[in-house]
Amino acid sequence: MNLHKLNIKQLGTSMAQQKKLIVVGVITLSILFISFKYLAVQDATAQTPPTPKQAKVPESTLNTVYLDNDSYKKLGIQLAAIKRETITANKVYGGEFVMPAGGTTSITAPVSGKLLSLEKTHLKPGAQIKSGQLLYRIQPIITADARANLVNALADAESLVNVAKSQVDATEITLNRAKKLLQDLVGSQRNADEANAAHEIALRNLEAAHVKRNALHRVVTLGSVEPIDIKAPQAGIVSNIFAATDQLVSAGNPIIELSALNSLWVRVPIPTGDLNTIDQQADAKIQLSPGASSLVAKPINAPPTADPLTNSTHLYFAIQNDQQVFRPMQRVSVTLNTHGKSSSALTLPWSAVVFDIYGGSWVYTQQSNHAYERKRVFLDHVSGNQAIISEGPPDGSKIVVNGALELFGVETGFAH
Repeated sequence: MNLHKLNIKQLGTSMAQQKKLIVVGVITLSILFISFKYLAVQDATAQTPPTPKQAKVPESTLNTVYLDNDSYKKLGIQLAAIKRETITANKVYGGEFVMPAGGTTSITAPVSGKLLSLEKTHLKPGAQIKSGQLLYRIQPIITADARANLVNALADAESLVNVAKSQVDATEITLNRAKKLLQDLVGSQRNADEANAAHEIALRNLEAAHVKRNALHRVVTLGSVEPIDIKAPQAGIVSNIFAATDQLVSAGNPIIELSALNSLWVRVPIPTGDLNTIDQQADAKIQLSPGASSLVAKPINAPPTADPLTNSTHLYFAIQNDQQVFRPMQRVSVTLNTHGKSSSALTLPWSAVVFDIYGGSWVYTQQSNHAYERKRVFLDHVSGNQAIISEGPPDGSKIVVNGALELFGVETGFAH
């Protein structure tokens, strides 16, 4: 009986413990569930940022740059006005500078001899030469055959001197007789004058005979003659040298080549189909690079040339090059007038145009003293330092021509 009561008591104790464990487990699970749910809510709250309040910005201010006084002074903003001008119909072609016909001169040796330099530093290609400048001296060389001929010529010169002396003596006698008769009042003044003139002629002939005899004597005895000067017939630069100093050169052989660069030709290939549309008597505008100032070149009647491979005909224009800024074979842009009618168009300085990353063209117009708005322009073409636009701000609008790139950098954060 007692054993049975003990078993019942133990059974009741174990059941109470089980219930207690179940309650503890339920409470624990509830705490874990609530904790996980709270953490999930916190993560969701952390991942979703608070929505900021949207500020309303007027669309007209999106492309506007505002500058303070200090920035305005540092950028050095300069303005110009968009103008409506009459534009002459023209076309733009590629051209190149070439040497004019006859612009290169080859200087040859006048006689056979030894080439002598005038200075320690010899002439080199590219050296500037003035017209009439002494370039070289050439020492003629007398050959054996030439010396034999000179010996015979010297003998003839000696005979000529003797004849001239005889003539001087004879005319002197005649002159003295005429003067004596004039003093005795027997002769005439006319006879005295004629005798005096004949005597003067005989003296001049004697002097010439002496000069010839002395020159031939020096050549025969010394075997050489005085060096001959070689001077530049025109101004230019040394483009080539064919003989070195102390070299023996033959008569007629080229020594040096000079190129005159004070005036150059501009050769412009024109497609055959465009030739009749070009005003060939009008001046051409030359540009060395886009946006550079245009230079005027005059049309010339050059020898006709063409290129069969490109089916083009060449037109030539002359341009002064006194400062030698241009070089032969230098490529340039050439604007030629056409026979088309002139038209009115909006023009602005080329320096005022800026480009975005998509190739769009823009200008900055002045809205106030320190406010500049970027506006779209549509380029038609560029002529010299002037841009012609088909659409853009109206005529008279003030635009930025100096500092436009800096304004673009301030607005967008990057420049060209």
